[in-house]
Amino acid sequence: MNPQAAQRKTQMHLLDIPSAAFRAGYSSRHFRRIIEEDHIPVMQIGQKHFVTVTDLETWKSTYGEARLEECFKQVDRLLMKVDIRRGAEPVQDFGDDD
Repeated sequence: MNPQAAQRKTQMHLLDIPSAAFRAGYSSRHFRRIIEEDHIPVMQIGQKHFVTVTDLETWKSTYGEARLEECFKQVDRLLMKVDIRRGAEPVQDFGDDD
């Protein structure tokens, strides 16, 4: 195997922040906050920041699942406050039998 092919094989797969956010299921703005809170390693190349695919997958399998569970709990608490069983209000009969 020539040296260039070996270098390509060992090259890290990088995702820019919007792509990583999309893969994680968050907006770019929210994912930037998650990067800071969960200390996801970020690499800066020029003016752009990148996350490696392996770091993103590691985060998703640990912190990502915990965040998803917390989101479900928040939705459940919200739905308990609002009576969703009530349904829509009945519509008044206008007497226009066609």
